[in-house]
Amino acid sequence: MADSLDPKKYHIFNKNHKLALFLSIFVFLAVSIPTIGYWYYNFALNRPSQTSKEITFEIKKGQLVSQIADNLYGSGVINSKFLFNFYAVSTKLDRNIQAGLYVIPAGTSIKQLVDQFQTGKMDQSITFLEGWRVEEFARKAAATFENVDYYEFINYAADMEGYLFPDTYVFNNNITAAEMVDHLRDVFDSKTKDLLSEEYLRNSGLTVKQALTFASIVERETSNSDDRSVVAGILIKRWKEGMKIEADATTQYVVASNYNDCNTQNLTCAKPSDFKVIDWWPRDLSVTDLAIDSPYNTRKNVGLPPRPISSIGISALQSVINYVNSDYYFYINDTSGTTHFGVTLQDHEENIAKYLNN
Repeated sequence: MADSLDPKKYHIFNKNHKLALFLSIFVFLAVSIPTIGYWYYNFALNRPSQTSKEITFEIKKGQLVSQIADNLYGSGVINSKFLFNFYAVSTKLDRNIQAGLYVIPAGTSIKQLVDQFQTGKMDQSITFLEGWRVEEFARKAAATFENVDYYEFINYAADMEGYLFPDTYVFNNNITAAEMVDHLRDVFDSKTKDLLSEEYLRNSGLTVKQALTFASIVERETSNSDDRSVVAGILIKRWKEGMKIEADATTQYVVASNYNDCNTQNLTCAKPSDFKVIDWWPRDLSVTDLAIDSPYNTRKNVGLPPRPISSIGISALQSVINYVNSDYYFYINDTSGTTHFGVTLQDHEENIAKYLNN
């Protein structure tokens, strides 16, 4: 039956036709597969990662590219360890990967990532301490980042004393003073949101501003976490009873604020490095200092300062929100940092004689 089939009607292939078809398919595959593979390879290299947030990543000195790939994959920064390794090694870019700390934006592709690792770290870590005032933040920032100007920082943060959260941060070296201040304020709002809830404030009997102002004073007055809630209770009780708070830290804040007038200190104000010599919390207060006429000076005036006097950590804020009621009205810190409490003025004077005048 097959012998009687009409080749023209049934398209029966002879050997030559089969060979031609095979060669056509082979050529098509030989051309299209590499093309498709190359297209997909480039697509995968440039495809944004699926991370939805910025990630801080450290490359340690001496790490192999495979170890870096493992860590990146474990952090969710890359979608494929193989692709990262292959691209870095095949382009020989693995030889120039620099150790350092990097801030990797959300959606960074593998190609962008390897390229970023070539030029060394573009980010710098910086630590701001609890109890620092704006000038100390500005001094540290200006000394660490080339584009941060000391005076620009102070002017931009003038109304944010107490609202810049003290912590260790990683910033791009090109960050400006305004960008840094905005970030510190955003972190503060995020970190303190729960403690400054309506419920906590209602239970403490304080407004947000009052709580933060007390917390900034506690931050400067004692570092002992066990004593802070008691100190906070003393300050709040004195304030509620119409007594002077008499916190030395507020007077120190006023005295040091005069240093902003550089002419009085015979300083050249052109460079922030000039302020390395300033003690922003002078401990030796004179009788004249204690009598300075300023709303911040609680050694002279009844009531709270108009605003916080320093940066505030979570511990200090917790001590104010959860302050302890006690019989004490006085406290001092001895030279070792231990806090001693007194109920009466006589107790207080005896503590001074015993712990400070020896």
